Amino acid sequence: MKTIGVVRRIDDLGRIVIPKEIRKSLRIKDGESLEICLDSENIILKKYSELNNLGDFYKNYVDSINSYIKENIIIVDRNSIVAIAGDLKKKYVNKNISPEIDDIIQKRNIVVEKEYKDITLVINNTEKASYIIAPIIVNGDAIGAVIMLSTTRNLDDFDVKTISIASKFLGKYIEE
Repeated sequence: MKTIGVVRRIDDLGRIVIPKEIRKSLRIKDGESLEICLDSENIILKKYSELNNLGDFYKNYVDSINSYIKENIIIVDRNSIVAIAGDLKKKYVNKNISPEIDDIIQKRNIVVEKEYKDITLVINNTEKASYIIAPIIVNGDAIGAVIMLSTTRNLDDFDVKTISIASKFLGKYIEE
């Protein structure tokens, strides 16, 4: 475990302040949830993601869509790629998403680029592709997105409907 030499006191309500530098480097935003874990005598704080809790389900879900559509299908939370199927899998698996993708998720609108355009899916890596990004909304909160990304063809209205349905399904599934 890496130590950084910062000591903080717990106040009388049991709260502790995580230094701004640490929150910034780990991309922890105000109001974001953290998971508290115990490991023998250590308290571990982890960024919480509702999407990460069902990892195997999401992997099977994107694999199923990919087997029919034959395009890159990606599920992201507000921080990283949770599941991916397609040609770009090895390139992007377990990478942090770019601020551009996080902004799209926060705006809660479906973004469609049917023609090739540059997109920065993860930090420091740009693809020229046609793409669809549909936010996953759970109890009114945008928690992630389903993305279809094609480097081989222009996407069409059928693809838009497919990804829209996929994101709505995941939102409803997580709510229940």
